[in-house]
Amino acid sequence: MRFLLYMLSLTLVWGCSTKEKTSQVAVTDQNQTKADTTATQPANTTHTAVNKPDSRVGTSTWQYSKRVDNEGRTVYKASITSPRLLEFDFPYTGGSVATLTIRKRDTDTHVYIQVSKGQFNRSFQEGKARVRFDGSAPVTYTFSAAENGSANVIFFDAEKVLIKRLKTARIMLVDVDFAGQGTRQIEFRTAGLKWLP
Repeated sequence: MRFLLYMLSLTLVWGCSTKEKTSQVAVTDQNQTKADTTATQPANTTHTAVNKPDSRVGTSTWQYSKRVDNEGRTVYKASITSPRLLEFDFPYTGGSVATLTIRKRDTDTHVYIQVSKGQFNRSFQEGKARVRFDGSAPVTYTFSAAENGSANVIFFDAEKVLIKRLKTARIMLVDVDFAGQGTRQIEFRTAGLKWLP
């Protein structure tokens, strides 16, 4: 009799614990299903966001390089890209990256802006751009065309003045005309420049 009661109590205990485990597994499976469904939804949202054009580019950090060119001259460069793409109409659609560069080769130092798409609007050798550092009033600077005729690069004529300002400024705003596209403002976050050469 005792043996039967003992077996009956074991069966009840074992049966209850099995039911608990089964229900826990069922709850876990439901949670996993919910988690899987939730995981799928953001993936679709992210995919959609990737397809939308993003106007932000660049790291806003100066990049430095030093190399020897084909003529044996040491070339120093400090470059920074604009944090925003320039948006142009056809045939330059899709966003254009603007890069500001300081370059020293022998005794020649240049400050120039280059765009990945588009052409600066300039006369044969002299164009003008309005430049503003931080909250100061805009100043007009002249620039020259590239010697090789590339229309996507302009070289500022007052490089020493610009470099001095770049060393202390946080933001440089450049208003400049582009051929067939009108005036665009290019922003460079210039804080932290270390230019020694």
